[in-house]
Amino acid sequence: MITGYNTDVEYDGVVYHVQTEDKGLQTPIILSLVYIGGAILASKRAPYDDLIAGGFDEQILVERLQRQHKLICAAVHAGRIEDLKRMGEREAASIAAARERTSPAARVRESDKQAEEADRSSSVPHVDDAPLTVKLINDPELRGGKSILLRLLVTRFAEGRRTPAANVKLVLKTLGTAFATGTIDSSTDNRGMAAISVSLPEFRTGRAAILVQAEDDGITAELRRIILPSYE
Repeated sequence: MITGYNTDVEYDGVVYHVQTEDKGLQTPIILSLVYIGGAILASKRAPYDDLIAGGFDEQILVERLQRQHKLICAAVHAGRIEDLKRMGEREAASIAAARERTSPAARVRESDKQAEEADRSSSVPHVDDAPLTVKLINDPELRGGKSILLRLLVTRFAEGRRTPAANVKLVLKTLGTAFATGTIDSSTDNRGMAAISVSLPEFRTGRAAILVQAEDDGITAELRRIILPSYE
């Protein structure tokens, strides 16, 4: 999975947050979300099954991710918020239609696992409907040896919309093959926000990542980002 992009875009005195990320090869879509005050206003999903079928090229995926993020940011900057909302509604309608066309007989013939996999391949999951999500508001470079401040937003999904999740427990872990795991505990404020300062361990070989885990009444959500090796 490729690290995504986070950008604040101002239009008419209002600051919108645009996030674009790759959901990974198990769910091959590029997802862009437009937030304001912790609520999702619009979304854009772009499948890249064609890249997998034609021989996966990560550089092409990176270019698509960058292009989609820039296009969404440009649309917000131009004040085309309603256009973005309508685009998201059309995508949701297409997904619903695809689910409606799924044959019940085919579901009976397959095992539970096969049916679940077929459903994932024929329709794009609504990550907007996840009961709990944790997102990065800023996007600092994660490099070994650096001290950074991570700004996080946690939201709940209830009654058809996302709302900020206050007083949610957060655990940030620094994981790596060349150093011991570090842990920092925190929690969200009444806006669903949290700011966590962390000193990333210095390393030059191996792999490393940060893992942020949110927990709210037994419901969990995770965010993972790669840590780059220290400079020589």
